[in-house]
Amino acid sequence: MEIIEQAPKRAIVVTPHPDDCEGGCGGTMAKWIDSSNTDIVVILCTKGDKGTGDRSLTPEKLTSIREIEQQNASDSLGISRVVFLRHPDGGLEDDEEFRRELVYEIRKHKPEVLFCIDPVRSTTHTHRDHRKSGQCAIDAAFSFAPNPNVFPDQISDDVQAHQMDYALLWSTEDPDAFINTKGYVDMKADSLLCHVSQIPNPEGTRKRLHDRAEEAGEKCGLEHAEGFRKLDFRVDPLERGL
Repeated sequence: MEIIEQAPKRAIVVTPHPDDCEGGCGGTMAKWIDSSNTDIVVILCTKGDKGTGDRSLTPEKLTSIREIEQQNASDSLGISRVVFLRHPDGGLEDDEEFRRELVYEIRKHKPEVLFCIDPVRSTTHTHRDHRKSGQCAIDAAFSFAPNPNVFPDQISDDVQAHQMDYALLWSTEDPDAFINTKGYVDMKADSLLCHVSQIPNPEGTRKRLHDRAEEAGEKCGLEHAEGFRKLDFRVDPLERGL
């Protein structure tokens, strides 16, 4: 188990739908930006255009609503930029188009740390977009972005092959790295509650986030925390058994 205390200069967050990353790593984003001025870019993979049971809302209208909500949530945390990839909700594919987009954003923004959803589950199932976004983000960061022979047409004076340090995977069954979020749980909740179309019970949601922060804290001896599975991208290949 590791408690991560040092914030990076730059981080990138790959989130499948509007509202996913605030619930997953919103406390850490709030803390790093507030205490260390970390530059964080959010990559929103889909339009979230199917995230409603209200049949009076067209996909186009819902897309517009959810993009505004995502921007509001990001602004509340101090996120430097949101990149809207606008794939169809439920339509993410592990294909060259998606990998190319992620590799480009990593190379452009040069983050040290990646946040994404853990694509691996052993006891529960999860949304297809969650699995695809997590796996493709990890592949883009570890295998492709550092290699100048992958998508060489992207390389320019401003966009270079880039090696990241590590990834933190939220919504994991096996957290092994924790970040102290004491004093930042309400900021996390405030950002998540910007997604008004998705939150029918704001106070219940806020309480649930506090409960989760306490549960994560109990696992690592802190009052409030967020837990992740950490992937080190700089481990020697021989140490990985490759």
